[in-house]
Amino acid sequence: MIDTDRSRVAISDVTSTLTTDFDLPALLQTVVEHARSCFDAYSAVIVLLDERRTLGEGGLHIVAEATRTDASADWSLNTSGPALISARDGAVSLVTDLALAEDTRWPDYRSRAVAAGLRGVRAFPLRTPGAAIGSMIVHTEQPWGNRLPPGDFGQILADLTAVALSAGNSRDRRDSVAGTVDAVLEGTILVTTAVGIIAEHFALEVIHARHRLSRLARSHDVTVTEYARTVVDAQNRSPRDPGATGVFDTPPELQPPRHIDARG
Repeated sequence: MIDTDRSRVAISDVTSTLTTDFDLPALLQTVVEHARSCFDAYSAVIVLLDERRTLGEGGLHIVAEATRTDASADWSLNTSGPALISARDGAVSLVTDLALAEDTRWPDYRSRAVAAGLRGVRAFPLRTPGAAIGSMIVHTEQPWGNRLPPGDFGQILADLTAVALSAGNSRDRRDSVAGTVDAVLEGTILVTTAVGIIAEHFALEVIHARHRLSRLARSHDVTVTEYARTVVDAQNRSPRDPGATGVFDTPPELQPPRHIDARG
């Protein structure tokens, strides 16, 4: 069963973030981490639909992912089968038990998923007025059983994600879904590249490198995407040692004002 208290915290966290000048790629990452944790899933992934391409030509892009391990989510499992139907049709798509022989939908997808140790999947559509723009896909290692129905927590997170994608912020706002895809992909690539640079420099696992990037961004009072760009620029300037540029240093703490003696 889903952890109700954690789901409330997740919804509150995402909702409150929407009231700020949020960083879109960072918010998408927060959503999938909440989804993976609350559903105790193997992975949670957000994909966006690129209307400029057909779905057979890479028309679905993974823009955020969270997995139980440090490995990346399987691209093919999150851009085909239920994910594809959900993103295309704007409807919830699910398989309660991927190992059931009676369900004959998506045979190639199902065989790959079962071979990867997965047993259940639900894909929650991302919808804006008049258009489906993507999906949030949750894969579990157990059949879904008595988990919450697809219209509850997962769809709430998906709807909040759609609101975020529609709004963006002052730096990311675009007039079209295609522009939103471009903006999110650019930010996602920057963050992923920066996380890799940090992971290699400090010999960290990806999840810990991501946390370090977030802490650095907060310490410099910029968004994660903005500081990711700084890290990538540092790597380009100093490929052998990006740390030599000072990019991994935190700002010095402000010194307290000197004590003024009223008598003197």
